[in-house]
Amino acid sequence: MNDRLYNKTVICPVCSEKIEVTRVKSRACKVVSRDSDFCVHYQDINPLLYEVWVCGNCGYAALEDKFESIGDKAAKQVAENISSHWKKRSFTGERNIDNAIEAFKLALYALQVTKARASEIAKVCLRLAWLYRLKNDSREEEFLKFALENYLETFEKEKFPVDKMDESTCMYIIAELNRRIGNFGEAVKWFSRIIASPEARKNRMLMEYTREQYQLTKEQIAATKE
Repeated sequence: MNDRLYNKTVICPVCSEKIEVTRVKSRACKVVSRDSDFCVHYQDINPLLYEVWVCGNCGYAALEDKFESIGDKAAKQVAENISSHWKKRSFTGERNIDNAIEAFKLALYALQVTKARASEIAKVCLRLAWLYRLKNDSREEEFLKFALENYLETFEKEKFPVDKMDESTCMYIIAELNRRIGNFGEAVKWFSRIIASPEARKNRMLMEYTREQYQLTKEQIAATKE
């Protein structure tokens, strides 16, 4: 196995089996750049590929920081709807982008089965879009749309902060995802709301991102009219 990776033993909260999950050593993560929707590009090894832990025994999958916090009711739903059809296989060890996409889709399915909050679904869909971006695959847009739909529901129905995300950041993601899928009018509307928000103005970096993307969106609108 790559020397930048290591395995950790955890207990699956669904089937109670002892499993091994693969993690990236923090010192191995070297950031090269960040996209305007917060997708981080790394040198050498990308920790995004390992963000989802999968139990090879029962098929339960979740983001690393949520894996062990599944409730009893949700665990039962996973056992009934996923584990009962699961064929055992290993997700331990080095991953490529396709392996990671499979793991993230298993996590997404588990969220759908357990009727998870829109914010959790949005987070996984956005990361699936990033993985398809790394492949230069057109399915990126499909998952950007899924993410947008769920971030809108998050904004409308959930109480902030949501998993460390404040309301202004959620508004920014909604704006930027609209821009990326070509909904320029909606993007301008949401960027304008952020610029007008006294709360958002407290976050200098977010405001810089917002003004840059707002200007870019206006340029894109002008280009479509020419």
